[in-house]
Amino acid sequence: MSRRNLMFLLFALFLLPSALLAKPKVKTYKNTPDEVYLAALRTARSQHVVTFTDDKNRMFTFETGVSALSSGFVANASVEPSANNTTQLTINVQHKNNSQSPGFSFNAGDRMADKFFEQVQAELANTSTQKIAQKPESAHVDVPIGTPASPTVAACDDQGTISLTSNPDGADVSVDGAFVGSAPAVLKLAPGKHTISVVQAGYSAWAKDLTVMAGSSVELKATLIKQ
Repeated sequence: MSRRNLMFLLFALFLLPSALLAKPKVKTYKNTPDEVYLAALRTARSQHVVTFTDDKNRMFTFETGVSALSSGFVANASVEPSANNTTQLTINVQHKNNSQSPGFSFNAGDRMADKFFEQVQAELANTSTQKIAQKPESAHVDVPIGTPASPTVAACDDQGTISLTSNPDGADVSVDGAFVGSAPAVLKLAPGKHTISVVQAGYSAWAKDLTVMAGSSVELKATLIKQ
């Protein structure tokens, strides 16, 4: 038994006392181990409750909520490299109520694992899209004079400063409908009303209306919601 397999067994025995009674499910992805681990961890954190992580060995444990067919599950996940530059994600699912048999829940644990695999695949696809769409960070962006964002010319000292960040980073930034760069960015705007919009592939658009005062300095953070 390899050292990694031994660690995985000890991990399961420590966190899931009845792990030997379950049959782990395995899914293979055409991505690197680090990419699969991060995608699986993001999926678990967004859909369930993560209770333990071991980033060094790419392992974590999460719990699901109660459903009509079960009292919830505890699952441990392990990511490791496989043949032909692929990566395997292994999930071992246990009932929170160990007295409940898998047959009673109509194999809800297996279905949960299968859905989790699909969500990880979607997360991997979404991450790839973000990497392609992401643009170099822009430390400073001046909105061009004469655009709808600044119909009147303002002296530099009269401009307001907007320090804008986004989550995730690299989102497209527009001011009054005119694209000005990517977040994070420092916007120099003429006094008056402006609309700042932030968009990123796979996320709902974010927009903020604000009145810029001469010489003012404002920090904005656009937190995008995944679609």
